[in-house]
Amino acid sequence: MAVSGYGNNKNKAVIYYIVIGMVIIAAGIFIFYRPKKSKTETVQPQAAEQTIPVQTAPVQNTIQNTAQNTMPSPTIVTPPANTTNPRVAAMLADAQNCINEGKIIVARNTLNDTLNMQMDPATREVVKNLMTNLADQWLFTRVIQLGDDLCTTYRVQSGDMLSSIAARHKVPYQLIMKLNNIPSERSLRSGQQIKVINGPFHVVVYKSAYMMDLYLQNIYVKSYKIGIGKEEHETPVGLWRVKMGGKMVKPTWTDPDTGKTYHADDPDYPLGSGWIALEGIDNRTRGIQGIAIHGTNEEHTIGTKSSRGCIRLYNGELTQVYDLLEPGATELRIVE
Repeated sequence: MAVSGYGNNKNKAVIYYIVIGMVIIAAGIFIFYRPKKSKTETVQPQAAEQTIPVQTAPVQNTIQNTAQNTMPSPTIVTPPANTTNPRVAAMLADAQNCINEGKIIVARNTLNDTLNMQMDPATREVVKNLMTNLADQWLFTRVIQLGDDLCTTYRVQSGDMLSSIAARHKVPYQLIMKLNNIPSERSLRSGQQIKVINGPFHVVVYKSAYMMDLYLQNIYVKSYKIGIGKEEHETPVGLWRVKMGGKMVKPTWTDPDTGKTYHADDPDYPLGSGWIALEGIDNRTRGIQGIAIHGTNEEHTIGTKSSRGCIRLYNGELTQVYDLLEPGATELRIVE
């Protein structure tokens, strides 16, 4: 029996050594014959080690942008090389720093202050274009920028109407509707928070430049190219106000020269998309009738003396202005 057990143990030992030998051989094959990586192969870093490069806005030539009638980026404030007022250049640099830091209102106010200073026309144009771009961030959006005293939040009270809210803030109710995406006055709900604008808007018309500048209180917003009265019907200089009940969409109009009456659906209707009647409020303008801001069916006349004394706008821009000027509150100064 002892001999038989010894034989079994001997067989087991032989099998054990055979298995060990096979493992060693397999390991050697793996080490010496495994596929090698290509020299061009790169190892990707772990996700936690990856970094995203910071992209900076390209520097833009604002003079060239102005010449092409395009708005320069509001993130780049580059005064023209021929800026003659070092104080203006320093304020533009301050405005740039504020924009970079997200201080939109401080930048707006700084740029607005420069408009009251002496500067060359090219620099003034740059400042106005920058302020127009900034208006898209602080005015024509639901966002209310930190420190803005011209735009505030209002919580709708029971019984409020859009028209009454707008009247208290001296702006048209259409503006509040657009800013807050309110489809109709019936959509207003008690407790709703809405953005309101502390108006009114005002306008300055420069006849010699065929330009109309828009302000919210005393803050410049944007400019519009206009047409003015022809030689025998000069647009009267002086101070005006938007007339109560004077805003109308395509009103019936009779040409005082020909006596022909035009209706809104006439193919040759001359007043474009709307009519904003003005009333004179100083010694030079008081009592003058028939002066208004309106659209035109002859948009090629914008930038010329072509009207009967009225101020003509492109139809699309008249629609914008219509929703900004408040009867009884908006004043308009016409200068040579």
